[in-house]
Amino acid sequence: MARLPESLRPCFWEVDFERLDLAERKAYILERVLEHGDDPAIRWLLRSFSDEDIAEAVRTSRALSPNTAHLWALALKIPLEDIACISRPSPILPGRS
Repeated sequence: MARLPESLRPCFWEVDFERLDLAERKAYILERVLEHGDDPAIRWLLRSFSDEDIAEAVRTSRALSPNTAHLWALALKIPLEDIACISRPSPILPGRS
């Protein structure tokens, strides 16, 4: 199991940090560090993942805030229309209008 550095624990306050497996939960880990990581966490992310991995997380995550998505879109030169949390509205749940 690929372990995460202890310094990332604050990004994962609601899960069992010791059981997080980098290989199994890569997308989740990327979006949490992108959204909640401090400077050292972002440096770890940039050392640990390719730009393509990070860009894919930015494009597909619905959990990123628009501000975070905009920042990474600028940094990675991703068109805003390619980012799920900005460009696609959430589906309307049945029984709601």
